[in-house]
Order: sequence, then C-alpha cells, then structure tokens
Amino acid sequence: MRELDIQALPENLPEVLTFVKENLDELECTEKERNQIEVAVEEIFANIAGYAYDPKIGTATIRVELNDNPLSVSMSFIDQGKQYDPLAKPDPNVKLSASERKRGGLGIFMTKKFMDEVDYEYKDGRNILTLRKVVLRQPEVDMTKALVIFFLATIHAFVECSTDDALWHGLPYFFDSILGGPWAAPMFIFSMGIGLAFTTRNKAKDLFIRSINIFIVGLFLNVLRFLIPSLVGYAATYDAEFYLERLPYLFFGNDLLQFAALAMLLMSFMKLLKLTPWKIFFVALGINIIAMFFNDLWLDNMPLNVILGHFVGVNDPTGEEIVMSDFPLFIWFLMYASGLAFGDHIKHITTAQKETFYKWFSIPCFILSTSVYIFEYYNQFGMMGGPGANVFYHLTTPEMFLCICTEFAMLGACYYICKFLPAKVMGVIETISRAITSVYFAQWVLVWWTVNVFIYVIRGDKYLGSLPTLILGLILSVASVLIGVFYQKQLKKRKRGRNSVI
Repeated sequence: MRELDIQALPENLPEVLTFVKENLDELECTEKERNQIEVAVEEIFANIAGYAYDPKIGTATIRVELNDNPLSVSMSFIDQGKQYDPLAKPDPNVKLSASERKRGGLGIFMTKKFMDEVDYEYKDGRNILTLRKVVLRQPEVDMTKALVIFFLATIHAFVECSTDDALWHGLPYFFDSILGGPWAAPMFIFSMGIGLAFTTRNKAKDLFIRSINIFIVGLFLNVLRFLIPSLVGYAATYDAEFYLERLPYLFFGNDLLQFAALAMLLMSFMKLLKLTPWKIFFVALGINIIAMFFNDLWLDNMPLNVILGHFVGVNDPTGEEIVMSDFPLFIWFLMYASGLAFGDHIKHITTAQKETFYKWFSIPCFILSTSVYIFEYYNQFGMMGGPGANVFYHLTTPEMFLCICTEFAMLGACYYICKFLPAKVMGVIETISRAITSVYFAQWVLVWWTVNVFIYVIRGDKYLGSLPTLILGLILSVASVLIGVFYQKQLKKRKRGRNSVI
C-alpha cells in the first residue's frame, strides 16, 4: 500500500492524479478503466479540497492498494474536515435535463457508476471514502503468456537433451519446432508489444531506462546460465571443447532478453519521433524487408559476426562456427511492433468488437498458418523444414506474417477458453503472466545447470530419450513457475514497503 499526504487544495490535483497513475502501471488496465479511475479521483479530491475544510486549509491522505484475485485497485481518501457522507445523498435523475434537475450530486453518481465498490465511514474524527475498481485484464493475452512461459522449460529441455537428428522427429520435433517455433517465441515477443500498449510508462525516456535495465538483467542471466556453470563443469570434467570453446559465443550472443533491450532502445527512438503505433509497424515492416536480404550473413571476423548477430541473421555456411543470432533486432522488431499496434487497437474497442474480431479472424488465421507449416515440413523448406539451426530465427517477411497469424489464432482460442474457466484458475493464470520475466530467468538457469552440468558431469553426455526428457522438462517447468512467481511476489512486497509513505 502506498500513501500520499497532501494539502487539500485544488492546485494539488495534478500531483494526486500522477500519484494514482504511477500505481496503476503494473495493472495494465485499459484506457477506459484508467479514464474512469481518473474521473473518480478528480471528483473526490475536488470535493475534499472545496468543502471539507472551507474556509480553512487542511490535509488529505490518499492511500492506494493493489490486490490480487481478482486484480483490483483500492483507493481511500481520508480527511479530518466536516463530517460528510456523499453516499447519503440521493442519486440525481439523469433522465432530466441539466436545467431541470437539482444542482450537485452528479460527480459522486458517476463515481459510483465507474467503481465496483464505494464505501464511506466516519471514524476517529476522519471522513474515509474508499473506492474499489476491478481491473479487467486481457484474459486471452494472460493465458497465452502463461502457457508459453510454462512450456518454455520443457521446450529448452528437449533442445538441450536431444541430438540434432532426434530434433527432426517425434516429441523433440513437436516441442522444438512446433511449440518452440511459431507458437512460443513469437508470442513472447508479440505480448511484449501488447504490454507496451497498456502501460503509461511508454515515453522515450521510460523505454530507454527499461532497455538498460533489461540489458543488465540479460547480462546477469548469462553469468548464471553460461559463465558460472561452464566454469564449474570444466573444473569437474576438464572438457574444454564442451564448456569453454563455445562460451564466448553463448555469453555475448543474442537471445530474447538481448533482443528485448535493443527493441526497447529502438522503440524509444521512434517515440522521440512521435510515431503512432501503426506508423511504427510500417517502419518495422520496411526494416524487416531490408533485413531479409541480409539473412545468413557471414564475415571472416568472428567478433564482428557476434555483434552483427544482434541485428541481422548471422550464420556460418559450413556449420563449423556457432554464433548465437537467435532473435536479430531488424528481423524480429516487426513482431514487437505488431503486438504494439494490436494492443493499441484492442484498447479502443468494446468487448463485443473484440469478440467479433476473434470470431472472424482466429479460425482463418489458424487454417492458413497451419496449412503452410505442414506444406513446409513435408517439402523440407522454410522455418518448419529448412536446413540449419537458425532457419526459424532468420525468418522471411512472409513467414513473419504467418507467425502473426498464429498469434491471432492462439489469442482467439484462449479468448473462448477463458470464458469457461473459474475465477480462481484465471487468478493463477494472471499471476503467472505477470511473472513472465522472472519465470523465464528461472527456467533458463534450471535447464542449463540441470542438463549441461549435473547430467553431463554424471553421464558424460547430455542426451536423454523422449520420455525422460519430457518428465524432466515438466518438472523444470513447474519449478521455474513456482520460483518466478515467488520472486515476483517478494519483489512486489519490497517495492510497496519502500514506497509505503510518500
């Protein structure tokens, strides 16, 4: 819970609104919900400033508390002025014209309409008015994010525990190329864009700071998942070929967090140019088309290849050198920008309009994308059947749009599934969704240490059969979710504790 003590003066309203807005950021509420909350806050504080202490000046206390299950925000307005219960006044007859109905009461009437609960009590000489608003998140987005992050540890377990030949068949192929292909990583990036559309901290400066923070987190993750386990594994086995030769490429290579940091940085530049989400989308499309012609670029300079791998698709044609170029910025920024444009769109439409969109688009998108994937697999080309380890990561522009179609299909399916899930289940899904970065961090550390240190040191190799890998992956998935959610809750408690009084 955060608290603001401020003089009850009309000119202090902007500071009160800023205080409330800052607390709403982690809720990812819609623009409509934000506007309703701001109208209610403005009305209540204006009443306190105008009437509670008149003609004197007093202090108002605003307390904001975020709650889970269901996700909601509670705001208490406390003053020591004249005793007054705004809920005791009858609601105005809004059917009458402004000239016909009695003056006053419309503001508190609108507040009651916008909020889910409004309570008043007079206690210890204080007026206490509490507002509560349940935030209706985008349940289909939460569900897709929760599914993706849950299965990510299993996907990576199959990648690490399977030989190159095994990854082309059965369960390894299903988890690596299908779930881990167009269904998982693109949705992770697409949902990043959606989240950006719903946060108020989306100014150029905000995004620049977030990009630096994500870069530091990514560097710390590489220390825990690559550097330390490689040194520990080498100390236990003296296997320099397995642990040390590829370490520089792994540590300095490009993965999701490195992409996210660069994408935030590029997005901050576009915000400086005051580009709208759709203009950003078309700029990203142009960048993607140009980058497509540089796919599988390779130079004789290895450090330069590592750097370029963060921006365009870098790949050794001989297959002898390994450079992590998994999510090149200029290729995958289109997915991020698509999520932003889609998120901005659903912010401004009604629930009925969103349902119509999913009804008419999700099934055709599923049929189109799945048909192409099957065709690619049986004809051994494209992201589902082409040669090379980077065939999925270095997508062409048409394949990127196929992945976007896949995301629409996933969101549509999850939208209708969410309608039948009980509130407690949705609460768990929301919790996992909000902890996605922490879960991602935990699953990578768990997978890498388990497979490349413990299993490799004990057995002399890291390859397991499909069933043992599936069991191991599911155990690591559950463990990473529990660790990530626990860490996120502890982080939230510490943050609220530090900011409990302003």
